[in-house]
Amino acid sequence: MSNAWASWIGGGVVALTVVTTSPSPARAFDRWSLTDPLEIGLAFVTNLAIHESGHHLIAEGVGAGESRLKFFGQENGSFFLGLSTTTNLPEESVLTYKLGGEIAASYTFELALHSYRHRPTTYNTALLAFSGTDFFSYTVFAFYLAPEEDPRYDPVGIREVTGFSRGALLLASSAQFATNLYRVWSGSDTLAPSFTYDRRSASLNLTYRF
Repeated sequence: MSNAWASWIGGGVVALTVVTTSPSPARAFDRWSLTDPLEIGLAFVTNLAIHESGHHLIAEGVGAGESRLKFFGQENGSFFLGLSTTTNLPEESVLTYKLGGEIAASYTFELALHSYRHRPTTYNTALLAFSGTDFFSYTVFAFYLAPEEDPRYDPVGIREVTGFSRGALLLASSAQFATNLYRVWSGSDTLAPSFTYDRRSASLNLTYRF
């Protein structure tokens, strides 16, 4: 699993370097240009693709069977921006797999934050917004906005595996969102969220750095 993540992180660094070294406003959103909607759209697609790829990488790392990725589709009455499925997933790894997208989004946020601090652009600002709110927005959608709680939605699947309530997951995702926002606003990493995981467990942590 570590080699897969290393490859993904390396690819992410390259992608961010290519975009953030291209011509762009000196400060993100200081001036509106015709390219801004394209960069925002690209940031959205980037985060979505990496989120779903996170599930795929976890499945591959725990030895699951064939994995498939679908984007922008509707199945059995539920709409999915992205949907990752796999076969023969070990029961002990279900939680880690369900959190795979959020784990990947957290890495995306760290890369985008580093890039933003070095040189703010419309792209990395939008990528910060999408990746930094990924867990929170998905939780709100899955539990409170979707017509029904489909177990294929990550937060619903996490609740089924852990037994946590909707409120507990909303609180956890809100804490991550608030901490990410504080890091962007303050420029400080004293308090930072992170995931720890292996094939048998996964957890969201808030770490205070002295």
